[in-house]
Formats: sequence, structure tokens, C-alpha cells
Amino acid sequence: MEYHAFIAGLPDLVFDEHKKVFTIKEYREELDDVLSKKDKKTIQNLMLKHDNYNLLSFLKNHEQFVDFDEMGIYSEENIATMVEDAKNEEWNKKYPDYFFKFLTDFFENDDQPTFYVEDHLAGLYYNYLCKTKNEFLREWSELNMNIRNILTMLSCKRNGMEYTHLIVGDNEVAQVLRTSSNPNHSLIELIDCFDDIRNIDDERDLLEKEQAIDNLLWNWIEENTFFHYFDIEKIMGYLFKLQIIERWRNLDKERGGEIFRKIVANLKKGINKLENIEN
Repeated sequence: MEYHAFIAGLPDLVFDEHKKVFTIKEYREELDDVLSKKDKKTIQNLMLKHDNYNLLSFLKNHEQFVDFDEMGIYSEENIATMVEDAKNEEWNKKYPDYFFKFLTDFFENDDQPTFYVEDHLAGLYYNYLCKTKNEFLREWSELNMNIRNILTMLSCKRNGMEYTHLIVGDNEVAQVLRTSSNPNHSLIELIDCFDDIRNIDDERDLLEKEQAIDNLLWNWIEENTFFHYFDIEKIMGYLFKLQIIERWRNLDKERGGEIFRKIVANLKKGINKLENIEN
């Protein structure tokens, strides 16, 4: 299905946009009025990452909602029901099955470090998107998963740390990273942007590195929606761009530096904890 009038009316987006455009919430509200049932489902799959956040927050805060993200598909009651059903080894098929897999694993291994739990859910989510019927969405999911996994591998190798337990997802790139002692040669053949990812890893400033990642993602969107004029792929690409713009609009450099320093510190603590558990 094509959406000529809607897409023609969208304002152009620029990566370092500072002027006010759609918020993601406003954009989604507009989409609810124009999309077909099938295409609404595709957009809902993209928004499940907000439900991932809500589920993790609920578990981390001893099954209480502290900071509920309204952009998710499911309500607080839905999230609480999922958790309770998983505890009872029951599941309502209206919810994605990767939630059930995550929750059963979580309750069987509830002493895992926080970063490992978050990575496990992210990996299951990427796998879920990689099985969708929409090729654009599958490729977007794989790109994000590959960038994340390769940067993890490069960073850990540079610091002399084991990384195979940090690789998420089950695609070919993830399997190479888990099984090969020297994966670079294989990755060059598997991923067109491998050299770009290595260049990103060379950047020591964490905010600059994050911006380089988003630049890579932005350029991929531009290239892969170029011949999609009025279809769901164009609408998804616009949503991805809005997510990038909104994230940077809400993140000034000083605050961003503080956040990323905390991320690195927490990652190191998590790795040390995991090594202690394994030993």
C-alpha cells in the first residue's frame, strides 16, 4: 500500500536538525489515522523496544513501575500480566514470544548482571525482528545488531577482555564472532560497512563515537529508502530518523558526557562481576 498524500506532506529531516519537527509521539498519532492494519503491525514491531525498556524497568524495580515509557505498545497491566504468566509457565499468544523466552530465562538465572540481562533481551528482540516478513525491517535490525556486536568485539579485544558472552543475536555475524579467534577477514566479506565500523571504534571520544554510529545509520536509511517513494519503508525510515534527531535534541554535550561515562563504568563493573561468577 502507498501513502502518497501523507508522505508528500512530511517535512524534510536533516541529521543535525535543531528546529522543531514532529515528535515521535506526534508522528505515531498521525500514522494511526493513515496506515493499513498490516503496516500498523510493522510499526508496532518497531516500538516494542519501548516495551523492552518497561519490562526491564519493572523487573529491576522489584515489579513496580517507576518510569513508564508511554511510547510502548503494552500497558502497565499488560507488562505485569506477562511477568505473572511467565512465572506460572503460561503465555498469551497475543504477546510476542520473545518476551516469554526472556522472562523464563530471567527467572531461571535471576542473579545475572544487569548489563547481561539487558543484552539478552536486546538479542532476542533483534532475532524477533529478523524473522519479520518486511525485508527493510529485517535488514535494519541486522545492521543495528551487527554494529553493536562488532564494536563490542573490537573494544574488548583492544582491552584484552573476553567478549563471546557479550555477543547478542543468532545471525551469521554473531556466530562468526562467537566461534572465530580472528573474525575480521570473515566480517569484511559479510558486512559492507565493516571498515566504517572499525573507524568508529578508533574514535576515543564517546559522544563523537555515538554520533558516528548515528551518521552511519542515517546514511543507511537514505540509501535504502531512495527508491521507496510512498510506501511503508519510507515511513519506517522517517521514524528511524526522528528517533535519531529526538535523542540528540534531548542530549547536550555536557550531560551526554556524564551519561556515557556512567555507561562505561557500569559496563566495566558488569564484566568484572561476570568474570567473578564464572571463576
